[in-house]
Parts: sequence; C-alpha cells; structure tokens
Amino acid sequence: MTFLVPAVLAGLGAVAAPVIIHLLNRRRVRVVRWGATRFLLQATQKNQRRVQVEQWLLLSMRCLAVVLLALAFARPVVNPAGAGADPAAVGPRMAVILLDQSASMGQSDGLQTRFEQAKAAARRLLDGFEPGSQAALFLVANRVNPVVGRPTADLPLVRRALELADQTARTDDLAAAVRQALDTLRPITGAGKEIDLISDNQAGAWQDIEEVRKALADAPEVRFKVIPVGERGEDNLAITALRPETAAPAAGQGFGCLVEIANFSSAPATNLRVTLAVDDGPPVDEATVERIEPGATRTARLRVRLPKAGYYVLNAALPADRLPADDRRAVAVHVVEPRTLALVEGGPAANPQDRDAFFLANALVPVAAARRADYHLKTEAFQPAWLQTADLARYPVVFLCDVPSLETMASQKLARYVQDGGSLVIFPGPRTQPDSYNDDPALHDLLPARLGPNLDPGRNGGAAAWQGKDYHHPVTALWNDPANGNLGTVRATQYYPLALPAAGTSQVVVAYADGAPAVVERASGKGRVVLFGVPATTRWSNLPIHPDWVPLLRRLVDYLASDNAAASLSIPPGAVFQQKVGGELAGRELSVVRPGGVTRPAGKVELVGQEAVVRYRDTESAGGYRLKVAGEENTVAAFAVGIDPKESDLRVMDRAKIDALMTDRPGQPSAPTNAPEVQASAGVRRELWLPLLCAAGLALLGEMFLAHKLSVPR
Repeated sequence: MTFLVPAVLAGLGAVAAPVIIHLLNRRRVRVVRWGATRFLLQATQKNQRRVQVEQWLLLSMRCLAVVLLALAFARPVVNPAGAGADPAAVGPRMAVILLDQSASMGQSDGLQTRFEQAKAAARRLLDGFEPGSQAALFLVANRVNPVVGRPTADLPLVRRALELADQTARTDDLAAAVRQALDTLRPITGAGKEIDLISDNQAGAWQDIEEVRKALADAPEVRFKVIPVGERGEDNLAITALRPETAAPAAGQGFGCLVEIANFSSAPATNLRVTLAVDDGPPVDEATVERIEPGATRTARLRVRLPKAGYYVLNAALPADRLPADDRRAVAVHVVEPRTLALVEGGPAANPQDRDAFFLANALVPVAAARRADYHLKTEAFQPAWLQTADLARYPVVFLCDVPSLETMASQKLARYVQDGGSLVIFPGPRTQPDSYNDDPALHDLLPARLGPNLDPGRNGGAAAWQGKDYHHPVTALWNDPANGNLGTVRATQYYPLALPAAGTSQVVVAYADGAPAVVERASGKGRVVLFGVPATTRWSNLPIHPDWVPLLRRLVDYLASDNAAASLSIPPGAVFQQKVGGELAGRELSVVRPGGVTRPAGKVELVGQEAVVRYRDTESAGGYRLKVAGEENTVAAFAVGIDPKESDLRVMDRAKIDALMTDRPGQPSAPTNAPEVQASAGVRRELWLPLLCAAGLALLGEMFLAHKLSVPR
C-alpha cells in the first residue's frame, strides 16, 4: 500500500489532542472535603472501575476518528499500478505533456499541419485520462514554455491552454524539455508519473538523445512515451539565407541580394523560380535556378533599387511546398540618403588625368556626367590644407590620396573623426613620407600598419601579384567565387610594405601572393581605417584600371559606411526588437505590419532616459515586421525574423532509437511508439480513502452517542 498525498500523514499528530484535553480536564478537578462525603465514598469506589472504562472508551473513539480522517486525506492506495503493470496505465496519473511547437511542425499533409495533428493527439490523450488524473502542459522549442507549469486536476484549464497554443518559428531542443519535465515530476510521490512527448521527431531535435537517456535512467519511476505525428520527414526545398550585398544601401542605389537555396530532398530540384519583392508588393526581380542536387545548396542573385531613404523589408520566395514557412525569407534594410565622399589629393595637377584621385573619383561615380546628379554617391576633391578647417562629419568616408604628410591639427581632427564613427582610406604614393605617418602621435593608434621603405620589384622587370583565392575579409570574400572575377591579376611594380602591429588589432583585406599584406584595415573607436600599399593611380600598379577596381571600391565604401545597427535588423524568433527613433515620436501610438500583411497595435514609442525607443516582443513568427506611427505612412523601423536552416531538414530520428528510450529502463513497458496503450497485466488498483472516511464518520457518530449516553445520570 502507498499514499497519494503522504504529507497529510503529519495530521496523525492530532491524535494527541484528545489525550491532552482529557488530561487537562482531570487536572482542573478540585477536591473539596466535607462531612457528608464519607457516606458516598463506599458507593463511589464501587463505580470507579465502570467510569474508568467509559472514559477510556470515549478517548479511544476520539483518537480513532482523528487517525481515520488523517489516513483518508492521505489517499492510501493498494496495488497502485497493478501487479507488473505500467505504473500509469490504470488509475489516476500525474502527467507532463510536452507539445513540440518548433518550425518543422508546420509541415503539412495537405489537410493539416503536424502542429494541428499534435494538438489533436494531446486532446485525445487528455480525454483518455482516468478520473483523478492531473496534467501539466509544456510547449517545447529551444525555450520550454510551461503554460501549465504543475500537474493540475483542472483538466479543462489544460485544454484551454492547449487550444490557445500557436506554432512558432523556433528551433527545437527536446533534451531540455525532458529534463524540465523530470524536475517537475520529481517531488511528486505515490501517483503514476509519466511524460508524454508529442513531436514530429525531427532528427535535429534529438541531437542530445544520449542526455535524454541518462536523465530518464535516473528516474525509473517515470513512464516516458513518445507520440509521433507524421510517419516520415517530407522532401523539402528551403531558402536558408538572404543577404544584401550592401549593408546600408543609399536611395536610388541598385544593389544585389544573394538568395541561398538548399535541397533537403532525395531527388534533384530543377527549374526553380526565385522572386524578390519589397514589403508586401509584387516581385521586382526573379531568377531561375536550373538544378540543385540532393543535399546541395545554390545561390541566386537578384537586384533591387529603393528610391527613397527609410526602412524596407525584402522578401525572397520559392514556390510553396509541404513546409511553406521556409519557402520565404525576409531581410530588413535601412536605406540612407545619397552619400558624399571627400577626396584629399596630395598636390595639384596641370592635367586632370594626372590628379591623384582621378581614377578614384571615376570609379566611385562610374556614370556619365549627365547622370551624376541622380547617382547615389557624390565626390568632392580638396587639397590637404582643407583638413584643418573642414567639417568632416558631413562625409562618411574620407580618402587621402598621396598626401605627403599631415599637419598636427589635421591628424588630430582625423583621429577624432574616426573615433566618432567616420572612416578613413589612405592611398600612399610617390610624395608620401612614411615616417611622417608612422611617427605622428595622433595616428599611432589609428593606422592599421606601419609603412615600410618603398619596394621596387619593377626595376628588375618583376611585379608583386595579389592573392587569387582564400579571402577572409568581408570586402573581398566575394572573389572566393571565381565567377565574380579574379583579384589575383592585380600587379604592383612598386609598393610600400605594410608591417602589422603585434597586438593583432588589424585585419588583412587582401594579401600578395607571398602572404605579405597588400591592404589592411583596423577598427578604431566607432570608425575604421583602411591602408593600401599602392597609390590610387597607375604609376605603381594596374589596380585603378583592373576590371574589379570599381566593385572593390563599391564594396569597400558599403562596408565602411554601413549602418552599425544593421545587424540588429535581423533577430531570431522570440527575441525582443528594440531601436532608437526620433525624440519627437515619444508617446505616439505604434502599429506593426506583421508577416502576411496583418496590421496590429504595437503599444507606444517609449521614452528611455533622453531617447525615444520602439520595442516589439511578439516575434515568434518568421518574416518581416514594419513598425509605423499612427497617422504616418512611412515606416519608422523594420526588422526580420528568420528560421534556423536546420529546421528545414525534415528527416526524422530512427524510430528504434526512440523506442529504446521507452523500453530500456526498469519499470518501463516494452511498447514501440506506434503500439497501442499498454494494459495492466495483473492486479487491481484500489483507493481506500472513501472507506476510511466512512469509518471516521462512524467513529465520530459512535463517540457522540456514547458521550450522550454516559452523560445521563444513573
């Protein structure tokens, strides 16, 4: 026999109460001697034995009633699970239901998603619980959400929580869910305990299956059952990444977006149409991917041009399949106003083509003169003396082209400019005095490398070539694909060697074929400094006339002038989005355009300290979100939520390994996941609380009858 509520047995201590009351009553008796008592003494002695028996009988009845009540409320059970039976198969159970709500549960059979099937299975499970059973409900993803955190007998509450549950775009961690369920059940004693996991059994979610095995082995009294939804993982195509080639495009700037498509199917995919749309509009570009082999990934490049500054959501899409959530992927971009770049030339030139920034200016604005007014980049050329009085904050990037040396005031202004978020690019040349840069105190912690003495391999008819592969810097990573060009054909007949600091604070953008740095970069404060080893002219190298000169500069400017907050525009499911906005918006009502074009209220613009901030927390669905202020048409902030690519691999865990979790433990029934519910093999479970409660009632009635009977004078 065992007790379902053993803590109530502490009430047996109440048995002492009638005894104590009896003893206290005896002590309150006062003995008064008077003459006539001698005539009654003989009669009292004759009745003393009878009175003592009556008192002991009443005390015993009272103690028995207390004991029976304590035992009844402790709910004793004889043969709680039946002889040799599944401890939860017969009688009330204490269950924790784990409901998988990860992104892979969105795969459909054409009628229902796996998540809808899982909710139906949970409803059937609750309907089959025996009277007196209790249940908790945990929604499982990479975060366990205990919507009903403790087993409760209020099963209608569990059903309501189940109906309100929604699928998310999160990834899965079943091991963490099982551990938390075991922790919840551990303090409970007596009742049949079980964990019911309802999942599509995606292989990626069971990556820690050995941890689950060990955790279950430490709790042999807990029955573990897996209820699968769906027989197998569907073949699936997915967009696993969407990356704009420009971190912060300018208004009117056309730029490319790389759409990465993965084939998680068992057969090749052919003639896939990929589209790119802006916000909720129609596609602005499309491409066809001819073939993707099973398990392979291909990248399509689509272009878009955004006419005005502001926030936008770009949506790439494939034709929908059984898991439509990963057939679309969004990315938010912040489009800025057209940029003006400052070009500082080392000296005047009689011929415009001999200017130190001639090739640089034409590469930065590679359009005809008639179109330059509408181009997203502008350039302004200056002499070095301009640096001493210039308002550098107007320019996101400043280029120094063969500037011999810097005045103290100019170098100090450049140092402050970089610390505050500006970017500096240095092209040394024949006029450059390396020691003036190396020994300048203001530039000491600014330059990414020291300029060495000029090397002249061209004197002997040679040239130093740039590396042709294995680029690691974001600016040059594009050329890891030979289809995009070849930086290995850049040749330098003269150059300044670049000596990197020992602290390792600089990055090599591109190196020479022998591994020596050719271009280096360093972050300083909020800004960056890039140092080339050759000038921006054709005097020492063919770089300014190389086919990849224009795209190299384009990527460099985009990298240096990119919005540092751009990374925060892409967040994982469930994360809180937060961004600063204009102070004039504080207190204004917000609305959000959610994935699918649904508009909902989103609170107000908050004032945090002296800054206005927008926050949004309901980010469980994948796609683009656009925040707007009431009465305004423009988007004040935008962000995108993406599915983890591993959720697109719908292969399931080997069923034998899951069955082993349920059978390779003491007390666990030998039943596979697709077998019917195990029945009790022998014995009948009996709860004794009702007979004990009735006996306690009879004891109390008997005590009342005796107390009344014995109190009548005789």
